[in-house]
Amino acid sequence: MSLVRTFYDPFTEFDKLFDDAFNARFHPSPTIEGKTTLTHRRDQAFPRMDLHENSETKTVTATFELPGIKQQDVNVEIHGNRLTISGESKCSDNYNKDSYVVQERSYGKFSRTLQIPQGIKAEDVHAKMENGVLTVSFPKVGPDQQPQRITIG
Repeated sequence: MSLVRTFYDPFTEFDKLFDDAFNARFHPSPTIEGKTTLTHRRDQAFPRMDLHENSETKTVTATFELPGIKQQDVNVEIHGNRLTISGESKCSDNYNKDSYVVQERSYGKFSRTLQIPQGIKAEDVHAKMENGVLTVSFPKVGPDQQPQRITIG
């Protein structure tokens, strides 16, 4: 089973341009203290992620893009069969909010949840963060889901 979903649509950026322009006029996005917040767009979630399966080691690796976010502002949690990556991107205090001419970067809280195999324990999950890329690895199947041979009597 492959978890990869890739496709190319040359009109996606063009559609987003029009959607953003018209939706902003009729449905302004929520802001906190005048700052744009991290939201789910119609066609993408934040943080962006790649999933890789390794059939030899029977592991899955999720790689998340978190540019400009510090390691201490990111949380990795397991609850049941859900792995949640959450955190907060903080706005720089170096600039006065009234001095922006264009502000495209988003700030605020974010969260992304993945379903993982039942029975995965926190000690089976390994996470590291380097240069704004969070890598989380976990077993492809839980210990109670390993195939077991049944002898025919």
